Amino acid sequence: MFKPALGVLLGALSLSSHSALKPIPDNDLGDLTGQAFITIDRHSQSNVDFTRINLGLDINTLLTSDEVELGRYERPGEAAGSSDIKIGDFALGHINSSGNIVPFQIKDPFIEIAFDSNENLVGFRLGFNEAYGKLSGNIEYLTGNIEVSLYGTGSYLASQMNCAWWDVVCGGARALVGGAWGNEEFSANAELVHGSGSQIGSLDPVRATHVGMRDGSTLSIPSGGGFTNFLLGLFSSSDCSLLSTQTCFPLSSYRTLDVGNTSTGETAKGMFLSFQANNMNWYDDGNATLAQKGAFMNIPNGGIRTSFPEAFSGIPRARTKYIDPYY
Repeated sequence: MFKPALGVLLGALSLSSHSALKPIPDNDLGDLTGQAFITIDRHSQSNVDFTRINLGLDINTLLTSDEVELGRYERPGEAAGSSDIKIGDFALGHINSSGNIVPFQIKDPFIEIAFDSNENLVGFRLGFNEAYGKLSGNIEYLTGNIEVSLYGTGSYLASQMNCAWWDVVCGGARALVGGAWGNEEFSANAELVHGSGSQIGSLDPVRATHVGMRDGSTLSIPSGGGFTNFLLGLFSSSDCSLLSTQTCFPLSSYRTLDVGNTSTGETAKGMFLSFQANNMNWYDDGNATLAQKGAFMNIPNGGIRTSFPEAFSGIPRARTKYIDPYY
C-alpha cells in the first residue's frame, strides 16, 4: 500500500537532485569561498600510522558530569584502587554572578587514531586545537602533562617565607624579595609532582595527586635584568620547599582552573585527552608529546595560569549549575 507514495517520493527526490546539479560558471565560482567541514590527515612516525579527522567546528558548551573516571586498573607502584584519571563533579564552563552561562570554548576539535605496523590499534585521542574557559572538578588522580604558570608579587611571596631566626640566608632573601623586589611580579612553573614519600618534588606524570615546582626549578622576574634573575637562580626548589616556602600543593585544592590566559584572552593550544596501549608520542605541528600508557590528559605550557595566593590557598569552585551545592 506504500508503493505509490514511495514512488512519488523517489521521483520528487530525483527531480530535486537533477535540478541541484547545475554547474557553477567560472565567473560565479571565483566569488565563492569556503572550507571543508571535515578533513583527514595521515602521517607515519616511528612505525606508527596516524589518521587524524579534523572537525571545522567552533563549540561553546556548559558540560557537567558527576564523575569522570578513566583507566581504573591495578598499576604497579600506584595506590590500590586508583585510576589514571579521576575527577569528581567535573565541569567545563560556568555560570557567572549574574546567572548567565559563560561557555567553555573549543575551536577546531579533532579525533586521531594510531595503528602499529601490524595494523593493531594502539592509540586514540580527542584533541582541541584551541580551548578557553573554566575547568572545574575535584581532582583525585591525574595522569598527564599539566604545566601551570604561577605569578605574584614579591611582597606576597615574602609573607609566605617562614624563615627560622637563625637562617641568615633565608632571612636576607626574604628581606630582598619583600623589600627591593616587593612590587615586582615573580613567575614560576608548576607541574605534576610527587607530594610526599621518597620521590617528593620529582615529576609524577602517572596518577599524580599534587602539582608544584619540581626539584631544581627556580623563581624568576620576567621583567628583571640578567643579574636579578641570576641571584634568584641561586635558590631552587627541593623536596617541595624553596627558602622555607611550600612549593607543592594537592590538586584537590584547585576546584576551578582557567584554561587559557584570562588576562589577554589567549586560548590554550594543544589540549587533548588520549588513550594508548603503551607509552607513545602524539604529534602536533611536528612537536611530540610523550603520553603515558593508559588514559592521559595534556594541557600544554601556558594553558593554565594562576596566582601565588591561589596556589597557596587553593581556588574555590566556580558555579556550574543553577542549583549548585558547591556555590
